[in-house]
Formats: sequence, structure tokens, C-alpha cells
Amino acid sequence: MVVHVESSDLQRYGELQVTHRIYAFALASLAGCALRHDAAQPISSTHLPFPSLPAEAREILNQLVAVDTSHGNESEALRPLAARFAAVGLASEIIESSPGRGNLVVRIKGDGSKRPLLLLAHIDVVPVDGQPWTVPPFAATEKDGFLWARGVSDDKAMGAACIAIMIDAARNKTPRSRDLILALTAGEETGGDAGIGHLLSKHKSLVGDAEIALNEGGGILLDEALAKVQAVTIGTAEKSYQSFRFSVKGKGGHSSLPPTDHDPAAILARAIVKIADHRFRAHVLSDVGESLRQAAGFETPPMSAALLRVAGSAPTVHEGDEAVLSRDRMYNALIRTTCVTTMLKGSPKDNVLPTSAEATVNCRILPDETRDETQQVLIKVVDDARVEIAPDGDLHVGPSSPIDGDVRRAVEKVTHTKWPAAAVYPSMGTGATDSRHLRNAGILAYGISAAATSIAEGRRGHGAHGPDERLPTKWLGEGALFLRDVVVELTK
Repeated sequence: MVVHVESSDLQRYGELQVTHRIYAFALASLAGCALRHDAAQPISSTHLPFPSLPAEAREILNQLVAVDTSHGNESEALRPLAARFAAVGLASEIIESSPGRGNLVVRIKGDGSKRPLLLLAHIDVVPVDGQPWTVPPFAATEKDGFLWARGVSDDKAMGAACIAIMIDAARNKTPRSRDLILALTAGEETGGDAGIGHLLSKHKSLVGDAEIALNEGGGILLDEALAKVQAVTIGTAEKSYQSFRFSVKGKGGHSSLPPTDHDPAAILARAIVKIADHRFRAHVLSDVGESLRQAAGFETPPMSAALLRVAGSAPTVHEGDEAVLSRDRMYNALIRTTCVTTMLKGSPKDNVLPTSAEATVNCRILPDETRDETQQVLIKVVDDARVEIAPDGDLHVGPSSPIDGDVRRAVEKVTHTKWPAAAVYPSMGTGATDSRHLRNAGILAYGISAAATSIAEGRRGHGAHGPDERLPTKWLGEGALFLRDVVVELTK
């Protein structure tokens, strides 16, 4: 389904732009800028200054986070964006995979000497139900030097920067060797089939000719004081996402007569405790070794020393170093497959014995291991035939992208120009992204970031999917400009 932009959306955006440009004009006048016009002719809003790219990206980000896209509703967020593109002469399409599940695609033509570059960002977010937020989750709140909102880091800051980059490119009309495509997609948080998966399977001509894609999954890492950029990471690989359903059957009945020989809830509880206590084999992949070596420079002993030793002994992780790294959930996730219980289900009422007790165990599997291997490990660890363990859906697995090439060269050039002391290195994502769909379609997908933050912020729980998701405000503009400069390098 293709959704057309309502004229009212375009009119509202036009009014907003006039207001924004008049405000910019007033500021310029107060600063002493000599702007002249014929007194007999009114000033046209089209000749007033456009907002800077950082300012436009921030305005768009505020607009995006104000729309609750945690249960679909992406089309509602996309319609005003289509109006923004129309205002700069860009034709976009909103394609719905189902009612309300919109995906917006817009393209700027290059000279065709190289295959297109795709910018990808998802605009759906995870729910906030049950989370202890201290600010309204679906409003941009600026306080304490941070911008707080659901989706501000995952993935609406990236989306806002990409939108601003496309608008900037349309205004400046810089010659490009590649077409520049932007896809703003639905449903990434539930596997991507409603979003990029739908575009690749049903509308491949819109995005499938891309050679390279820039997506979430990289990082701009700040020091703990949020004062300087320490490193820029490029996502070349990611763990695969696979949930398993643990189920134990029961006879049901009245809770006043509990079973004495077969309690499905107790059997299930013992099984998931075994999974919680189990540690999958620790080893270091090629996409991870350099990350660990660089991370040693950000840490203090004994972690820093252990990271250096593990990077040097890769792929082997010695027992003493494994014990140190395993105490940190971030480094633990980089050296092994992880599985954790995330959902439980039993009886529908407190006085009814369950006819089944179920748990969902979510696994993040290293790229060199498989879903079937992981399932067999779970079965062996539980070691109880009464517990059925089966895959819960299939969200697909994608290959890695080459560590070296055009993207790394472009990122290194831009990084060393903007932040000379910052390191640049490849990384493996511990969470799955839409990049696997792109890589399976033959597109070289790389994780990159348009929003800087620190490792400490993640440890404090202010990252993706958590309550009080936030980003340092002063770095939002710098992040958008960083991504813009990488795009310029790749499309020269």
C-alpha cells in the first residue's frame, strides 16, 4: 500500500519553515548582518536562511520521539517527514506492509558511476510498559545536559540525522557518484519483516540496488566526562537473535489440591535456573579482538590488563581472564553466546493449577555458532525430558561485512579530521539489527552512529530499551555532522 501525503501536512510544514526562517532572519539582523531588500517588495520566506543541519536534525528528532511507535503507528510519524521532503523537491513514498506500518523511501540521483548508498533507520521503538520512567517517554525532555525520550538512541537520532542529511543534500545539489537512498522503516524491534524485509521482498527496486548501507550498530564513544571522543566503532558483524520456548505440561485443577509428583511451574523454575547459571564457551572472533584491545585503554586494572591479554591470546580466552571479563555484562556478551529468561507464563488465574508453564529464553548467538547448536546446548544443560525446548520463530541470520574497504577508509578520514586522537575500529553488535536483511540481499551493511555517548551511560542503564533512555545533548549536532561527512566521502 502506498500512502499519499495530505496537503494539510505539507501546509503545516511550510508554515513551520517560514516561522523557523523568520526567526533565523531576526537573529541574523540582531547580530548586525546587513540584509537589504527593496522596500516596495515584501521579503519572501524562500530567501531567508535555512536552519543548520544540526538544528534541523534536532527539530526532526523532537518531532519523531513525540509519536509513540512502540506498537506500530509508523505511518503517523512518517507523513510529516514526507511533507518535509516535498518542500525541498524530493518525491518520497510511504509503503505500508499493513495498515499503519509505514516505510518511507526517498532517493537523490547521482551520476551513476558507482552503485547507490543506502541510509537506513528504523522508527519503531520498544514499549515502555512497566518501566519506571522519570520523564514523559514520548516527549523530548532536555535536562541535566541530556535529551531524554524513548527511541532517542534507538533509533530516532539516527533517523533524524539521515533525514536532515537528505534535505541538506537536496538543497545544496552537490554532484555525487552514487544515488543516495534513505529508508525509514517499521518493525525492526520485532524482526524487520514489516520494514526492510518487506521492502526487499515486495519493493526491491526501491532499495535493492544499493552497494553499501549505513545502519545503526556502530558507536561514537565518549570519555566518562562526556568531554571528548575516544573512539568510533564500525559495526561489521552482529550476534543473531533467537528465542526458545521452554514448556512443561501439567494436569490443571484446583489450586487447593496441588500436585505432589509433577508441578510444572517448579520443574520449569529449576530449568531456567540452570540456564541462568550456565556459561557458553568463551572465545574471541576476528571482529571483536581489536575492540577488546582498544577498550583496554578506557578501563582500569584488573579489567584493562585482562582485555589486553584476551586480545593477544585470541581466539583463546584463558580462565583467569574469562572470570574478569564475565563480571562485566558488556564484555561478557562479546566473548560468548548468551541466553536469558525474559518472559514467564502460567495459569490464567491464581486459584487454577496451570496446564502448562512456559518461559521465553532469549539467546544472542555468536556469528560462528548456530541456532541448532545452541538449542542442543540448552537441552543438555536442562537435562530434563519433561521440559520441551523449541525455537520460537526464526528471525534469520546474516553474514558479516568486510572489515576493510570504502566505509572504513571514509570513517577513518572523517574521524581523524574531526577528532584526531580518536581510534577507529570494527565491532560486533551484541544485538541484532536490520543489517542482516541487507547482507542477505547482497548489500554491504555497516553499523555507524550519529549520536555520541559513553560506555558508562550504558552501564548506568540509560541506553537502548531501558527506562530514561537518553543522549548527551551537546553531541547531537556533532554526531549528525559526522554522519553527513561520511556520506559525502562515500558519494564523491
